Amino acid sequence: MVRRQKSEMKLLLFFRWLLQVIRNFIITLVGFLGAGVNYIRQGFKHLRKFLARKKIVIFVLLLLLSFGTITFSIILPHSHIFEGSLTVGEISFTYNGQEPKLFLQSMRSISNLESEGVQTLNFAGKFESESFPQLNQLKDLKIELNSSESKFIIAPANSKLPSEIDLTKLLLQPNTEVAGLSYDSYNKRLDFSLQPQPISKLDNKPNDLKLYLGEQPLKVSLEGYELPSVKLPNRPEQTVLEFIYLPDNKELNLELAKDTNLYITTTAPYKNDLEQWFRGKIFTKNVNFQRIDRSGDIRDDLAISTIIEGKIRMVEQEKDIKDNQFLMGEKPDIPLNIELIRYLQIVPNKGLEVRIAGKAQQIKIGLDKDFPVSSIQGSWLDGILPRDAIIAIFSFGAATISYLLSVLIDNISKSAPKS
Repeated sequence: MVRRQKSEMKLLLFFRWLLQVIRNFIITLVGFLGAGVNYIRQGFKHLRKFLARKKIVIFVLLLLLSFGTITFSIILPHSHIFEGSLTVGEISFTYNGQEPKLFLQSMRSISNLESEGVQTLNFAGKFESESFPQLNQLKDLKIELNSSESKFIIAPANSKLPSEIDLTKLLLQPNTEVAGLSYDSYNKRLDFSLQPQPISKLDNKPNDLKLYLGEQPLKVSLEGYELPSVKLPNRPEQTVLEFIYLPDNKELNLELAKDTNLYITTTAPYKNDLEQWFRGKIFTKNVNFQRIDRSGDIRDDLAISTIIEGKIRMVEQEKDIKDNQFLMGEKPDIPLNIELIRYLQIVPNKGLEVRIAGKAQQIKIGLDKDFPVSSIQGSWLDGILPRDAIIAIFSFGAATISYLLSVLIDNISKSAPKS
């Protein structure tokens, strides 16, 4: 019992000691804080008295703050609208609109149209084939192209006659990538790939290509195909199916729901025809003017610019873009933020003329992405004042700040107590 009382007494003494330590610590901390507050208060009081005696110092400080703010706003980067006109050999982009977009139209006199990719074709009319006479009795034919290497080629049966095949229109669905768009003036062939988003929703639709077939017999060639309603005996795996087709319906719709490569060859088009092929005002993202030269090892892949010539303009600054130079944004590995292709047209014997617009803080130009040789950068003040005025204000502000600093230092040194 005595031992228990002694333990309780020791514990009570310990708690009393601990409370005393905490009390002393709090008193000391409050004392330090009070002294600090008094020190700061005295400092502000002396500063106020000093500034009251030296009104010129207050005026100089306000001027320094004003001109410093203006100078900082000139240096601070800010996004601005840019525009450009380029001639390129090849372009890739993703359609970034909300609704289906008319991309191609009125391509007349197509002498050969080749499509690679997965799709389903439905033909109705008369068929004639020497290799597979089973087709000659059919009035309709369903064809399934079941791999990315499957091919469908359509052309006039008599190549000596003017072609009546026309591409009426090609509609792009949102988020469809148009890759490797180029025009070969020598062969009069337009090449590009369509890479749509996977169709996962009920309201999603495939890219829609409409052809007018005309009145003439057509020659159709198929590779990598299946004919669900027709059995062709002893057909080797790689057999090319060719037949002559006289359509009942003069229009053919191709639903391009998967990745598809298109190669469209026309007879010699007139200049007016070329101007009508592409429909402008395409809202875009991920626009690239380059192609990748692949060696088999991804580490050795080489990006090659497809720009032939052009100009880019932002905040009243204009830069020329020379052959094989890259057009970049703030970072070399991120494409320039081109939001709109306003105009797209074929330039015979040259390439594609592209007029672009978008928003960026900085535009870089150079033969190497890591070593740009020229750039355009916009500041916050560029959205308010003309460029000449900004340059004049910056020069005046820099000179004024230097002068005001010298005045301020001179006044402070004069007012300092002498020992």
